[in-house]
Amino acid sequence: MKVGLHTVDLFPGRERLMPFRTVLEVAKVMNAYGWEADVLNSSVSTEHNIKNFKWQGVKVIECPRNFGELSEWVNNRDYDTFYFAATIREGLRNLSAFQKMTCRKVAYIPSGITPKWNAFQLFRYYGIFAKAWMLEAATPKMWITQKLKRVGFTDIIGLTEYTSLQLGNALSTHTIYPGKDEFEEIETDESVLKKNQLKGKRFYLFTGAPGQVRGSQLLLKAFDKFAEQNKNTQPKIVFLMRNDVGAQYDLFFKTLDTMHNKDCVTVLRSQLTIPQLKAFMMEAYAVVLPFICIPAEIPITYYEVMSCGTPIISFSNAGTTEYLKDGLKVAAKVSVNNLTKALSELWNNKNERDMLAVKALEIMGMHPTWEQVGTDWMKIVTEVKQ
Repeated sequence: MKVGLHTVDLFPGRERLMPFRTVLEVAKVMNAYGWEADVLNSSVSTEHNIKNFKWQGVKVIECPRNFGELSEWVNNRDYDTFYFAATIREGLRNLSAFQKMTCRKVAYIPSGITPKWNAFQLFRYYGIFAKAWMLEAATPKMWITQKLKRVGFTDIIGLTEYTSLQLGNALSTHTIYPGKDEFEEIETDESVLKKNQLKGKRFYLFTGAPGQVRGSQLLLKAFDKFAEQNKNTQPKIVFLMRNDVGAQYDLFFKTLDTMHNKDCVTVLRSQLTIPQLKAFMMEAYAVVLPFICIPAEIPITYYEVMSCGTPIISFSNAGTTEYLKDGLKVAAKVSVNNLTKALSELWNNKNERDMLAVKALEIMGMHPTWEQVGTDWMKIVTEVKQ
């Protein structure tokens, strides 16, 4: 079986990010089972040149973005099955060119469902940057499946049940969550934690790049208010600022400079190893992931944190938070005040914190591995429909 798994704007350095991690891991499983699986990478970015490369034995191959050219390209390479990255907003586009593609066609939704309030708040803070999420939120969710059916697609994969339920019945719909690593089995390296005198301290943790959708600036504002209200408890927050490709730091540091309680903030920008990162996740009182909008379901950080038995504070974000909600402190709608309230409530209620920690471990204990996920993607095209 020769399979092409489509994605958009996968550059070296983004392999651990969703949705790229999903198609890479699925392709790796397929190859392990004797299939020939390639990740087919098209681009809309003007900042990077797409190049072919390999990730853990998986070939990442440049392919056309134009759907007509892509269809002919796939046909010429004799793929048996094509998995298409169909964002919700693709329902606004003309997909008729896919009729030229002669192989089995399966779609997956990489981006999930964007709540309208979240998209509005992203627009409020960042203007035209929020265009893609505004379109995602406004597009009727069933349009994409109806259009895909008309051009010969048979099945679609939602990466959360919440997303799958929004897609209607035009195609055979499957819910296959992204898999988990064996993160709980990694030994921690506390060297950086100790170097920064954080071992044994109570602190909130943010980890990731300071991109607009990740809510890092809202978190600084919320933490400033929280710290002012809880000075007697010596509040502290640590930002592990990952150097993602294309990450923006200027707005984050401008906001940090305006804080009244910036002495309670530690920012670390050094590249940490996975064992060092895990040490911070294990030590943190809770990890704050205040995504305004989630670009792709489900961010791998949620799984890593929860497998450590550490709870997460997060804004409500459709499929991701609906699935993980029992291990999360969900800060209702996106706002600085709601996040401030959630920070304060959890900080001052250790019983709630410990309950969420137990629930987090339970959820991750039942969550599928990447091998299970990969074989589920394979079953879609190998099992005979009744």
